Amino acid sequence: MFSNKYTQSAVAAVLISTLAACSSGGGDSAGLGTTDVTSSGAITAFGSVIINGVRYETENSRIVSEDDGTEIAVNPSDDQLKQILGLGEVITVRGTRTDDSNGVANTIRVDDELVGEITVVNPDGSFEVLGQTVSVTPDTIIDNSIIEDARGGANVPADQRLGDLPETLDQLIAANMVVEVNGFPSQNGIEATRIEDVTGQTAPDGGELDDEVKGFVSQLVPGVSFKINDLTVSYSAGVLDDEDFAGRDLADGDFVEVHGAIVPGMSPLTMDATRIELEDDLVDDDFDSGEVEIEGVVQKVIPDAIGTGGTIVINGEDIRVDDVSLFSEGLRIEIKGTMLSDGSILVVRVEDESEDTVRTEDVVVSSVPGANGSFTTRLGITVTPSDRSRLEDDTIEDDDGLTIEQFLSGIDGQRIEARGFPMNSDTVWTRLEIEDTNDAGCRLRGPVESVDEPNSSFDIMGVTIDVSNVSENNFEGSNDQPIGRQAFFDQLINQLSQGVIVQASSDSDATNNGCNNLEMIAREVEFEPADDVLFDDDGNLGDVNDNEITGAVSNVTTSTFDAGGETITVTENTLIDSSIIEAARGVEIANDQPYGTLTESLSELLPTGLNVVVGVDRSSGVVALIIEDI
Repeated sequence: MFSNKYTQSAVAAVLISTLAACSSGGGDSAGLGTTDVTSSGAITAFGSVIINGVRYETENSRIVSEDDGTEIAVNPSDDQLKQILGLGEVITVRGTRTDDSNGVANTIRVDDELVGEITVVNPDGSFEVLGQTVSVTPDTIIDNSIIEDARGGANVPADQRLGDLPETLDQLIAANMVVEVNGFPSQNGIEATRIEDVTGQTAPDGGELDDEVKGFVSQLVPGVSFKINDLTVSYSAGVLDDEDFAGRDLADGDFVEVHGAIVPGMSPLTMDATRIELEDDLVDDDFDSGEVEIEGVVQKVIPDAIGTGGTIVINGEDIRVDDVSLFSEGLRIEIKGTMLSDGSILVVRVEDESEDTVRTEDVVVSSVPGANGSFTTRLGITVTPSDRSRLEDDTIEDDDGLTIEQFLSGIDGQRIEARGFPMNSDTVWTRLEIEDTNDAGCRLRGPVESVDEPNSSFDIMGVTIDVSNVSENNFEGSNDQPIGRQAFFDQLINQLSQGVIVQASSDSDATNNGCNNLEMIAREVEFEPADDVLFDDDGNLGDVNDNEITGAVSNVTTSTFDAGGETITVTENTLIDSSIIEAARGVEIANDQPYGTLTESLSELLPTGLNVVVGVDRSSGVVALIIEDI
């Protein structure tokens, strides 16, 4: 079955951040109908600025350099904003949000992740800069100047998605090009959201542009050198930032930003550092309440020695989780949470942001072993792992760090799940997993290439999907509701030119499963969104908002109340927002407080008709973790 290892109950778990924050309480502190928010992610559109699905007004904002605190612009117009920022650039917005789709930015913090010369362009949709692997996806924004150079100077008026371009990655960039890369730190480099050519550009002071890299310190020799992935950094204590390293030394595991210059001809690749800073925490004394939204890539998964809990690392931030088995390195996610009074984050939503529009689950029928090997499934799909593929084997207890050779060894006859995305008439495979299941069927998800026979067959990845035996109820829309054969094909043909995504599933019967070379006899077909897909244990689309309930309070008892059409249980550990307590007492309250510490009854705190948003845990009923007044 398709499984992204998230379940609805797991998403409701409280994730406790180790961010050093002193909260003065969550709640609507920015005015009637608004909520304080800090949101970190890639810019997806302008018209003010849109990140993480929210449009933030920017005309009364300040744009500040994360690097040195320099104020870049104040109260920028939309035109000025577009001159300073670009699509795909990762920013941090601090301000207020008025609803799920709109907000007002007070401060926009900007910083690039990587600046340096390209040394290698790999065939798997990645390249190397300063010893870091830069991975790209179809959503990576390519600056228009790069496209213009690739086309011999032809005018290209706007930046474009890599997936929308006819050029391959190696036709756009090349060794010796100096690039500025925005994106999310990954376990061995960065997943790029924007790439710009800065060859020949100078620094704001007119001098040479610094090489710049971020990452975790390893193999530290104090006062001499350390490693960031495949880059050796040579340094002295004098280049450590005075404020960041006041009273402490550099240590292995620190997440740092390094400025300097590559030493020509040195092997291994070495940078002479001129400045080393600790990366700023997302949450600090300037923002210690309200909501938090974080988009990023899971860099590390660190399980506790005992139990299911542990730590995940996103954008250099350590976040405590109750069950680390739900996360894996390289998974791109968006987290939405609420700052609690102790500086922790209550997470109410986790979305899978991975660009994996191609997925298949099938049995391997043949393979080519070795570091450059591949395997082929019953459906005739050949999968070639690469260095950017995350490789897992559920049939063994410890499957961390498998090499391609280890993964391919003895893979014939195994059932696999493979995920990836189309790139320039090929597929980049980002995750491959050997499954521990007896399911004999197959599944295939991807863009529909053509409709062969109206109402009876279509093609995905060269595989003909025969739907002649699919029942009317098993033709489904993107909301999992039956739409019937005719409506399915009408929508399919209408959206064919837009790259419509469909998932097809065969029978699971071992003797008549319908999984043949370049043909599937389907049992069920359904439309799927291109991204933001969460699959539950049955392979169905999960509800990513299932752990946040909004509505008016009614039917209050001593321990339950109704809101949003559901009955919610309150425990002594349920956090009550300070504004709710203030309304009940008529005095100011500094912090949110657990219900069990309060003297007020539930009916005194939650009068009928009060509009609330409730973070809930569904692992055993519908239990409130936090209640806020909206």
